[in-house]
Amino acid sequence: MVIFPTIALYSARKGISLWISNVLPALLPFFICANFLQNIGVIRLFKSGVFPFAMSVLSGYPMGAKIVGDLKRDGEISMREAKRLMSFCSTSGPAFMVGAVGAGMLGSGMLGGIIAVAHYIGAFANGVLYTRILGRDPAIEISSLRNGSSGRGIQESFTEAIIMSFRSLGIVLAYIVMFMFITDLLHMCGGFSLVESQSVRALVKGFFEMTVGCGAVAECGSMTESMKCILSAAIMSWGGLSVLGQSMSMLSGTGIPIKYLFVSKLTHSIFAAAAAFIISLFVL
Repeated sequence: MVIFPTIALYSARKGISLWISNVLPALLPFFICANFLQNIGVIRLFKSGVFPFAMSVLSGYPMGAKIVGDLKRDGEISMREAKRLMSFCSTSGPAFMVGAVGAGMLGSGMLGGIIAVAHYIGAFANGVLYTRILGRDPAIEISSLRNGSSGRGIQESFTEAIIMSFRSLGIVLAYIVMFMFITDLLHMCGGFSLVESQSVRALVKGFFEMTVGCGAVAECGSMTESMKCILSAAIMSWGGLSVLGQSMSMLSGTGIPIKYLFVSKLTHSIFAAAAAFIISLFVL
C-alpha cells in the first residue's frame, strides 16, 4: 500500500462506498436483530438450523456464519452441528443477487432470479451432502439451554446488540477493502491479463471477490445469458476469499478449520452452477 498509494486509496474509496451503499443498510438491521434476540434468549425457541438459515437468506453474507459462531461459542451447539449448519447457512441475500447482480450488472432481474434460485438450491443440496457425511445432533431440549439474557435488561441487551453489530460490520468493511485492493493491484500489474479466456478471468476475479467477479462476467459481451447465470451462480455461492475471511472472523473461537469452510463453499459453488445450468435449459 505504501508502494502503490494511488491504488490503495482508490480501492479503499471503492470498498467503503460499496460498504456504505449496499452492505451497511442491508446487514445492520439484521445484525442488531440477531444479536438482540440472542441476548434476550429468544433464539433458544428455534431449532438450531432454522434461525441462522432464515437470517442468512434474508440478509446475506456473513450473517449465517455470525449466528453459527455465536451459537457454538455459547455452547448451544456442538462442533459437528456448527460445521453442518455452515454447509447451508452461508448464503447471499436475494436483494443483492436479483437487484445488484441481475438487474444492475447483467441488465435483467430474471437472470438475477435464476441465480438466486440456483444459489439456494445449491445451499440445500450442500446441506444434504454434509448432513449425510457429518450426521446431525439429536434435538436439544430448550430447558437444557442456558438463559441467553444472563440477567441483562432489555435496554442493556439492545445497546450491546448495537455495539456488537457495528464491530462485526467493521470487520466486514476491512475485508472488503483489503480484497478490493488485491484485485485492483492484480489488475494494474497485468495479472489477470495472463488469462486469455474471459470466462476463466471472471472466475479468477470471483475467486478473490464475488462482486468483482460478477462484474467481470457482465463485461463478457460474447457470453450467452445462460453461461452468465452459471458463472454468476458459481461465484456468488463460492463468495470469494473476501467472504471466506469474513466468515472465519465471525467463526473465531469455534475451532472450525478454514479448510472445511473452503471445501464446503467449493461444493456449494458446484451445486449452484449445476442448478443454474438445469434451470437455464428450461427458462432461457
